[in-house]
Amino acid sequence: GPHAGDLETHEACAAFEAMVERFQRFIGVEPEVVAHDLHPDYFTTRWAMQHRAALRIPVQHHHAHVAGAMAEHGLTGPVIGVAWDGTGYGTDGTAWGGELLVADLAGFRRLATFRPIPLAGGDRAIREVWRIALALLDDAFDGDPPLARLPLFQHIAAGHIDVTRRMIATRLRSPLAHGVGRYFDALGAIVLGNRESRHEGQVAMQLTFAADPAERRPYAFALTPGAIASVDLRPTVRSAVGDLLAGRSAATVAGRFHATLAAVAVGLVELAESEVGRLPVVLTGGCFQNARLVEDLLAMLSPSFRVFINEQVPPNDGGIALGQAVVAGALLRGEGGAGSGAENNEEM
Repeated sequence: GPHAGDLETHEACAAFEAMVERFQRFIGVEPEVVAHDLHPDYFTTRWAMQHRAALRIPVQHHHAHVAGAMAEHGLTGPVIGVAWDGTGYGTDGTAWGGELLVADLAGFRRLATFRPIPLAGGDRAIREVWRIALALLDDAFDGDPPLARLPLFQHIAAGHIDVTRRMIATRLRSPLAHGVGRYFDALGAIVLGNRESRHEGQVAMQLTFAADPAERRPYAFALTPGAIASVDLRPTVRSAVGDLLAGRSAATVAGRFHATLAAVAVGLVELAESEVGRLPVVLTGGCFQNARLVEDLLAMLSPSFRVFINEQVPPNDGGIALGQAVVAGALLRGEGGAGSGAENNEEM
């Protein structure tokens, strides 16, 4: 059906319900199964739980991203899935968004993610991106970043900064987020001096437009091993701030940040290869609307891997519904989770 957009208002939700009813009458189908996101507070999840269908199947957000891209290219898996976006509800109840998965259509295993950033004020931090920048800087500089020397904080009241820091320290309304999109927000705020984002992806796009296309030197980062490996960009943040304070241009710093993320993705794919072998690689999620990031990774990975990206199906949440339907279908057919016998689409 047509894209409904964010279901954040009563009018949008009512339009969604009417659209679904019209579509069912148009194709003459009464659904017996409804697939939906894991997030318990989404309108669509509540709608699914109240639907008259006999069976409801929850699908993890990033598994749906990977499955949608797999379906577009006729892949059944397993694949190495790099799913990067802003936010998606994880099986542990936290906000995922920088995920390395090994997945097939029925299941997945989470191999790595990004070090989480506290979002002071929850969704408010996504709009007031200086809050994410503050959390990232405090983490990178052990609570003592050079805020006074950064233009971003020169017009933010000290009281607001103090309150935000207390929220982060006490985890008061400050959920942890692993999303690469939040790193784009934070670095964009720091590099460009943007305090607010008026729409989803605004700061990330501005950071990409500002990036020097000739700048290909990545900053340092750490990849910490573990049951779920962790990408640590604190060295990146310290180096980026050091460049800015040394008078290097926003274009240079933005270019180096993009180069860093490409290097991180390659490192993650190589990590996955060491664990599961050389599988096809799927790059998906809203961050892969970034043409520079996609082009860099295709050039870097294609010599060694078969790499697939979204072409007909949107890499952002416009492709989620297809992924949910494909996962539900695989589960109904009793297909195993990437050869591991995973139940539903929980982690394998």
